Amino acid sequence: MKKALALILALAMVLALAACGGSTTNTPAASTEPAASTAPAASTEPAASTEPAASTAPAAEPAASTGFPTKDDFPAGPAWSVSTEPTHDNGSWAQSYAVIDALAEQAKAFDNVPAKYTFTLACHDPAESGPGEFLTAWADAVTIATEGAVDFNIGYSGVHSPTMQSLDDMKSGTIDFDWTLPCYFKGYMPLTNVIQNPGLGIANGSVGSYVMWELYKTNPEIQAEFADDGELLFVWTNCTSPLSYKGSAEKTSLSEVTGNIRANNGPAQIFVNEIGASVFGCPIGEVYSNVQNGIINELVTDWHGIKSFALADPGVLNYYIDTNIGCSAYALMANSDIWSTIDADTQAAIKSVSGDYLLNLVDIWNYWEAAGRYVAVSNGGSIYAPSAEFAAELQTAYENVAKAWIAEQADAAVAQRIYDQAKTLVEQYNAKLG
Repeated sequence: MKKALALILALAMVLALAACGGSTTNTPAASTEPAASTAPAASTEPAASTEPAASTAPAAEPAASTGFPTKDDFPAGPAWSVSTEPTHDNGSWAQSYAVIDALAEQAKAFDNVPAKYTFTLACHDPAESGPGEFLTAWADAVTIATEGAVDFNIGYSGVHSPTMQSLDDMKSGTIDFDWTLPCYFKGYMPLTNVIQNPGLGIANGSVGSYVMWELYKTNPEIQAEFADDGELLFVWTNCTSPLSYKGSAEKTSLSEVTGNIRANNGPAQIFVNEIGASVFGCPIGEVYSNVQNGIINELVTDWHGIKSFALADPGVLNYYIDTNIGCSAYALMANSDIWSTIDADTQAAIKSVSGDYLLNLVDIWNYWEAAGRYVAVSNGGSIYAPSAEFAAELQTAYENVAKAWIAEQADAAVAQRIYDQAKTLVEQYNAKLG
């Protein structure tokens, strides 16, 4: 009877939310009694084919999934300008946040009933961050899809595993599920890091996320990079990354970009080497003090990181060259042995709200970029476009980065093919979503 009432309540909630645009509550779901899943089992497993898909055209918006809210259920938010503080209700991200709120409301229907499975999920970012919001929403969706059979203990801010260790901890089984950046781990998933090439011209994190997921689904070589490390549930990107620094004037050429630059592994570090600067590696949580103390001269990190880790505070960053030094891939994975202990129906229910379904949430990166830009300007910082001459220097550097990245891959022909596909997809999704 309790489960029947919960299902009736969940259906009533989603119908009400579709009518009114959703609640503003973001409370993480509590666990409930396990029950057979009624969610559609839309698998996100890669196809068995070993040949890349012929078409690189952007996929259609994710189809509505019975019982789960989608972006199409909610109206678009009003336009946003940099002079106005972004909120969850304005801008191109409003529909994704409405989905997040709807999931939180629906998940409440399964409160106070014991879960069949309780898993640890590692996240090195705070709960009040883009990844934090994303993973909380996914956990709510899993609660609904499995009718409370699965509950996650999410360790925000690196509680379950240090930033630079989480992938290894997930592979060893120290943690069950992990949200991670492949580019934090040198040598891991090199083809996945194609998305980090600055010459791709990705307009925003929503574009980057659609492109990254399409690249994964259509390239067996990228799929193979995850196959031995765990069960991949989704791979997407963060938002765009300016070249930021603490200084007293605008830089007018690459010759002025010198010293220690913090950048992740992959194309971002190739860029630093290309311009003759020094790579300085450190976790994002250590950037604040290193910039303050003059150890880091410039920084390659996304607008989300600037906002979430207070890097635009007075005395830290104050100049931002408005270019994109790449978007980094994020991956949501489960330990293979842990995944194998989950019954088939529950696995299918988890996958029904992973993969394609999570494209409904990726527009939140546009909010975090807007929020990063807003706080930078509000704190007295200067966001400026490079001059035509400076932009030409950057473009040459970006082209050289792509050549170097392709040349260092085990199979340069495969890398070239994937890079060319990424360029095509970026152009198409920029036109559609940018």
